[in-house]
Amino acid sequence: MSTAFSQTTRSLARDHAAPALWAWAVAGVLLAAWAGWFLLGRVTVFQLSTQARVEVRQAATPLSAAAGGRVLASRLAVGAAVQAGDVLVELDAEEPRLRLAEEEARQQALAAQLATLTQELQSRESAITQDALAGQAAVAAGRMRAQESAAGLSHAIEQARRLAEESAAGGVSAAEAQQAQAEAKKLAAAREALLADVRRLQSQSAGRSAEQRAGTEALRRQRDGLQGELHGGQALLQRLQRDIEQHRVRAPVAGRLGDVAPLHAGDVVAAGQKFASVVPAGELIVVADFDPAGALGRLHEGQVARLRLAGFNWAQYGSVEARISRVAAELRDGRLRVELAPRGALPQGLALQHGQPGAVEVEVETIAPAVLLLRAAGQWLPA
Repeated sequence: MSTAFSQTTRSLARDHAAPALWAWAVAGVLLAAWAGWFLLGRVTVFQLSTQARVEVRQAATPLSAAAGGRVLASRLAVGAAVQAGDVLVELDAEEPRLRLAEEEARQQALAAQLATLTQELQSRESAITQDALAGQAAVAAGRMRAQESAAGLSHAIEQARRLAEESAAGGVSAAEAQQAQAEAKKLAAAREALLADVRRLQSQSAGRSAEQRAGTEALRRQRDGLQGELHGGQALLQRLQRDIEQHRVRAPVAGRLGDVAPLHAGDVVAAGQKFASVVPAGELIVVADFDPAGALGRLHEGQVARLRLAGFNWAQYGSVEARISRVAAELRDGRLRVELAPRGALPQGLALQHGQPGAVEVEVETIAPAVLLLRAAGQWLPA
């Protein structure tokens, strides 16, 4: 017993408080460091969207049929390059084609009839002009003859008056005076006949002119009717051509086909049915839909973000740096749309393509851990 007691006494003599003090000192330093970091340190707060995707800035254009019908040919293939205006799907348009051919034949017949009628109208108008000129010439000639007759009549009247005066004075015989008066009457009757002939020529010319104008006017009405039919036929031709064109589905823009539906010759499609979409070549952007509760008022242009593509392990491929370029002013389907522009070089082995899904996290702010804890506690506590 004395031996055991002596060992205990020596152990108590060797025991002292230095290790415990050192342990408490280290713990105090660590606690102070943690408290300093908790109160004065800075941590980055991110807003996360798991509904992100890569898109072409110019939206993809859907392809659909303007008219329904049976498929004659389809050139749809996923990823195929197309140019604007390329015919990708052709539908049966036999009925409008037949109507178009019929209307074109009718238009040709009407055009030939109109050309013949126009030529006849021009010939009649030329004949009317020539006949009017001939009538005017005949009337002018009759008036000249009447004027010549008037000059002779005036001379004969003067001669008869002079002889009548001489006969009364006994200078000439009464027979000569009577003969002079008879000659004057004869010339007066001839002049009246010439004037009557002038009036007859004028009346005949006016009658022919009226008859010819009536015939010409009838031809003009017939010509106008044919022109109206031709114009109406042109409108019908345009409508039929448009109807035929609606049976062709063309690429609206240059790009590549995406989201192609299976379509084969003989299939029947309805008007408005979507066949595929054309993804135009252009700048790639990242589109993300955020929860408005945490994003409204916190996201703005220029903020730094990181994109992690689904299917590419971020530990191996890393993330794509981006910056916010646009923030929607209104919500759509309860989400806030944000557009981001990729920046810098892409990680090796990673390529951006239209339609790739992923997640986006945006640096919103840097705050002290204590503030972050108080903010979280405020959200947990009931209002």
